[in-house]
Amino acid sequence: MEKLMIVESPNKVKTIKKYLDDSYEVISSVGHILKMSTRGTNNLGIDFENWEPIMVPDSSKSKVIKELKQAAKEAKIVLVATDPDREGEAIAQNLVDTLKIENKYQRIKYNEITQDAIKAAIDNPLEIDKNLVEAQKTRRMLDRIIGFKLSQLMKAKVKNTPTNPSAGRVQSIALKLVCDREKEIERFIPTYYSKIEAKINKCPNASFYYPTELCEFKNDNTWISRENIEEIFNNINSSKKLKVIDFKVSSKKEAQHTPFKQSILYKEAKYSSQVVQSSAQKLFEEGIISYPRTDSTRLSATFIEKAKKYIEKVYGKEYVGENVKGTSGDQDAHEAIRPTNIELTPDKARDEYKLSDVDYQIYKTIYNKTICAIMASPIREIRRYELLNEGNNHQYNFRLSFTNVTFDGYYKVIGYEEKDNGIINFKVGDYIDVDEYIREDKETQPPARYNDGSLIKMLDDIKVGRPSTFASTISVIKKRLFVETINGALHPTEFGKVVLEKLIEGFPDTITEEYTAQVEELLDEISVGKSDYKLLLKEFWEKFTGNFEYVTETMEISTLPQELVNELCPECGSDLIYRYTKRDHKKFIGCSSFPKCKYLRNIDGQKNFKWKFKAKKNSVN
Repeated sequence: MEKLMIVESPNKVKTIKKYLDDSYEVISSVGHILKMSTRGTNNLGIDFENWEPIMVPDSSKSKVIKELKQAAKEAKIVLVATDPDREGEAIAQNLVDTLKIENKYQRIKYNEITQDAIKAAIDNPLEIDKNLVEAQKTRRMLDRIIGFKLSQLMKAKVKNTPTNPSAGRVQSIALKLVCDREKEIERFIPTYYSKIEAKINKCPNASFYYPTELCEFKNDNTWISRENIEEIFNNINSSKKLKVIDFKVSSKKEAQHTPFKQSILYKEAKYSSQVVQSSAQKLFEEGIISYPRTDSTRLSATFIEKAKKYIEKVYGKEYVGENVKGTSGDQDAHEAIRPTNIELTPDKARDEYKLSDVDYQIYKTIYNKTICAIMASPIREIRRYELLNEGNNHQYNFRLSFTNVTFDGYYKVIGYEEKDNGIINFKVGDYIDVDEYIREDKETQPPARYNDGSLIKMLDDIKVGRPSTFASTISVIKKRLFVETINGALHPTEFGKVVLEKLIEGFPDTITEEYTAQVEELLDEISVGKSDYKLLLKEFWEKFTGNFEYVTETMEISTLPQELVNELCPECGSDLIYRYTKRDHKKFIGCSSFPKCKYLRNIDGQKNFKWKFKAKKNSVN
């Protein structure tokens, strides 16, 4: 074998192989081949003298490691083609060290799995970026210290829990955001207001508004207080005519689209974060989209040029946009998430790659966002009439607006709903007949609870972690039963609230958005060689350990109340309570006198766990 290419995912192997000749062999490491040990001081797997993680072979990868070693031994050159991010760089370093290929490896990076991208990566080999490796090691050790130590503390200080409590540097901030939002909702005091609209034949409704100097509310000049609504509505109702006092025509460009970064894709896709993450990874490995774990919204000049030619050919020159919005992210080795081939429309991709319904929808979302970002924006004509009601010798202002799309721009791709406004020829001085006045009594709403996508966007906005980890972070706080999803929204459980309260009680300076974001900034500095990672870890450890010892001694134990079923056990008469399975945290009903009474049953009552339990017990005996 002349050349060996090692990739992270086995799903990439087939796609990449078709772009290479027979002198290449492509195999997968199946992710990390090493893991942090649980040996050493406090079982943290860290060499505290040298501030290095103690890495050991992952026992589940024994066969993979053996195959990698044999293949590397036979190859003249080993191309290490792991993902182009900190995690991928760390895996690359572990491969070089474990396979002993320091003198014959080449690090190659690609943003998409296409023939051109793979060839360009091979033609431009790199060295492993030691700064990126150090940043990943730092994050890994920090997360191990915070996660292990705080999880152990919570297990000791919070009792009668449905699952083992845990904590984490980013995980606990995600939980804090959900809990803080719940507190906002609980404290929210609504503002009551009213609105008045005039129903006009063959027209949109005209809306009452206050002139700026008379506004009752800063939020909106159409809001009327409950104290004044009766008088104003009665006065307005006394006249069924509105006088046209002004007319203006203007045009407005619709907002330009920005290509996707990972967190925004999660927010706009209509699926859970785990589903979006899995689908995007699959599309990347098939070579259909670019690398999805990116916090960049920029597109390469080459891709933009190809896309503009395609848009001109299919839609016309006037549909090509002038500028493309986009910014670089903190780890900007990547572009935005985009299709690798702009000519591969969603319908073509579904047929050619046999995409599932979910993968088709995710690809369609990415494709449409990308092409819209490069197309010209639609233009609307806005016709606005200023109207006057003169009921009961008072004057009240109304506004009537019509909009029509005069140039459809990117609507050509995604479509739009155009209301038929008819032909309106009102002139200044005309009187318009009003069919009726409509009063609406409203109240302001509390802030919306987070869902998966909006929580990920918030985590990204406040920069407390890497977008690539956010989906798994949310999965953890769900599995731990810290939060639950109700009608698509994330609600904190009492368990989650108690754990967060204990964490903030003991570590008010650590469990904050500001501290976690500061750590990310330091990791970014380490990744470009501007900070000493060992100094950062040493300072953190010295401060953390002293505080941890004090909190361990002084923090009181909190015991969660049992969740009653409001039913007595049919075998012993004790209260029945809700309990949870240890492995997958499924809820079931059990006797509060366990282990004295072993009555168990499923929530729906269809399955009795008792026989299974007894059979297992007898088999052990």
